Amino acid sequence: MAIKAVIFDLDGTLYDRTGLPLRLILKMLLYGNLDMMKREREVRSRLKGHAFESEEAFYTYFFHQFQLPRAREWYLEQFLPMMTTMLRKHYHIAPWVPGVMQQLRERNVKIAVFSDYGGVKERLEALGFDLSWADVMTDAPALGGLKPCQMAFEKLASLLEVMPQECLVVGDRDDTDGEGARSAGMAFLKVCKARLKPEELISKL
Repeated sequence: MAIKAVIFDLDGTLYDRTGLPLRLILKMLLYGNLDMMKREREVRSRLKGHAFESEEAFYTYFFHQFQLPRAREWYLEQFLPMMTTMLRKHYHIAPWVPGVMQQLRERNVKIAVFSDYGGVKERLEALGFDLSWADVMTDAPALGGLKPCQMAFEKLASLLEVMPQECLVVGDRDDTDGEGARSAGMAFLKVCKARLKPEELISKL
């Protein structure tokens, strides 16, 4: 079946995220919130792939699992904005991105950017990504579950108005991007540290 939509993972795919976890850890250490960040990683790992009825259902359960006061406030008002600030200061989209987006547009292939973390539009703008390139920009919690949640990938195909079998997922992790794509019947192309040969992607269309 012909590919009608390409779904790009954000972190590690559209930009090389090397050093970002360490920068976040050091910043959390400076603000005395390292325990909160450790708990975020633990909870996120436990919930990987689980489906929820809605975004609010996901976040209610997500923050309850922290068992720490002000978890929601810390995550939405400090952690995500801090990540965006770091991207703006230290990172840029990969050199291949503009050309590939243009080629996909010329072929009338729909484009989505899909991340496990919220604030997708803000983070894309911080990286220098032209928001007009993408038809859909969303995050896994908004679709009810962290990657590789099959339901989230199927909902994304619905947002793109294509069948799952008509989607190609491009990502840097086989255990999240790849597994989620395969479970939904989508094709998968793995990249490493945002290094993609455009001709490799175009050949799959």
